[in-house]
Amino acid sequence: MSYIQLSVVQIISLISSLLPIVFFILFCTRTKIKGLWVIFLYSTVSFLFDAFSGSDWGSDHTFLLWNIYTIVEYSFLSFFFYITIRLRLVRAIIVIVTTALFIVFFVLLKGINIQFNSILSFFSQVSILGLCLVYIFTSMKQNTESLDILNPLFLIVIALLLYVACTLFLFIIANNLSPAEMAKYWRNITVYNNILTNLLFSAAFLLYRFQHKNPPPESHSVDFTSPNDR
Repeated sequence: MSYIQLSVVQIISLISSLLPIVFFILFCTRTKIKGLWVIFLYSTVSFLFDAFSGSDWGSDHTFLLWNIYTIVEYSFLSFFFYITIRLRLVRAIIVIVTTALFIVFFVLLKGINIQFNSILSFFSQVSILGLCLVYIFTSMKQNTESLDILNPLFLIVIALLLYVACTLFLFIIANNLSPAEMAKYWRNITVYNNILTNLLFSAAFLLYRFQHKNPPPESHSVDFTSPNDR
């Protein structure tokens, strides 16, 4: 991919990051579904990180931003699944794994600006992948006859599943790549992944709008045999 093509795609990716934010503000601000609010805040923080990483300071502190974003992203997504999946065992595992990841993050804090922490990123991605599968399987178990895919939360989980699946291998080999190779593969893979994820988030918010729009007023047919309609 040429530099011009990459620049155009990055601009499109940045613009796509605004779509879930705009759609939520337009259609979902009155929702009582906490999971949608978490994804809205996650999308907002992701947009701010993307915009900040393009600054001069962000370009000079790429690994710092990536490492911080890893733990911030996991915090949002793990909390999303914590309030969405109501199984006590799953919630307990989320708390334990989150605590362990934060401990590892602070232990490795010294090299936060020197190298991308692919180990932390790998385990966070695997955890999110596992939570996506748990949500899908529990949804299938609750709806044995038909899986209700016309559900905003289910669509968000599918978006997260694709997001994690597309980047997991990159996190595995990240420490074996040079900074130039890391930047190259990271941008080429994540930029398209980011666009797809944002489009699915936007579709989920739009789906919520269609499912919760006010019903049209009932038409009153005149019955000339009734005294009230004469």
